Amino acid sequence: MRNSSLQRAILRVVIPSVLLAMVSIYGLAVTAALRPAQQSSSPPPISIEKVKDNVYIIRGGSGANCFFIAGKKTNLLVDAKMTPESFKEMLSEIQKISPRPLGMIILTHSDGDHVNGLGGLQEKVKILSHRRTYEEMLPAVEQTPELKDILPTDTYEGSRLFDFEGTRLELKNFGPAHTSGDTIIFVPGSRLAIAGDLMFYGRDPLIHKHKNGSFYGYLKTLQAMLDYRPEVEIFLSGHAEPAGRAEVAGLIASLKEKEAKIREMMEQGRTLDEIKEAFGVQPPPAGARVRRPSLVEIIYQEILDKK
Repeated sequence: MRNSSLQRAILRVVIPSVLLAMVSIYGLAVTAALRPAQQSSSPPPISIEKVKDNVYIIRGGSGANCFFIAGKKTNLLVDAKMTPESFKEMLSEIQKISPRPLGMIILTHSDGDHVNGLGGLQEKVKILSHRRTYEEMLPAVEQTPELKDILPTDTYEGSRLFDFEGTRLELKNFGPAHTSGDTIIFVPGSRLAIAGDLMFYGRDPLIHKHKNGSFYGYLKTLQAMLDYRPEVEIFLSGHAEPAGRAEVAGLIASLKEKEAKIREMMEQGRTLDEIKEAFGVQPPPAGARVRRPSLVEIIYQEILDKK
């Protein structure tokens, strides 16, 4: 089933179709993100599948999709699942495919379902992220010193180009989007990119305002991702199946359409509550301790901020 699913996903690069993908609601604040997560049921087992060349997608376990690149001497891991248990299970499964030591970890951003698993890291490994991702993780680590070993050991700003044992990688941050420190990893030789939490299908994307995320920055980043490497055909993300250029372009168009409708309703004098009701935004559950603003509310406020 997995092989046929991936084949269909890659075919969509050539034969665009509607991508319907299951997505996760994970996206924790940094201060909570680095604490062990409590789960009501056992997560699905880890499964690994080749996407193209030496790039693999890792599904299952607790947390978001992760990825690994098999090098000539070591393996490079992208993101770290949500719990130490899933992280260790993931490393064990990687060894069955590429029995090499872990040489580097790249974090696409600071959300708990992408970084919590680093608590299961048992050796010194270079951890690379954008500088803002490091800064978003730092407060929780300062409160819990035993977590110091999970902080990124190297950071970049803007872009970072390097060769990983024969595979050219280009790390890009196009500005605040999902968070302030989102990293897109381009693998030009394989004509693919790993985009963290920048692609959600079947639901509104998450914009973490508490991490200086931005709706308009999200749109800018998605378009920049398409424009930066026009030859890239496959886009991988934490909460969706592999997608093609048509799916990313469709996501941009749908978000622009939502923004235009909200703007029109604001010009008609509709209140935020009226606009939320029109878009079916539900009130938070009774007794909810944390309420994150909906995408509609974020767009509404960012339109006001632009005036």
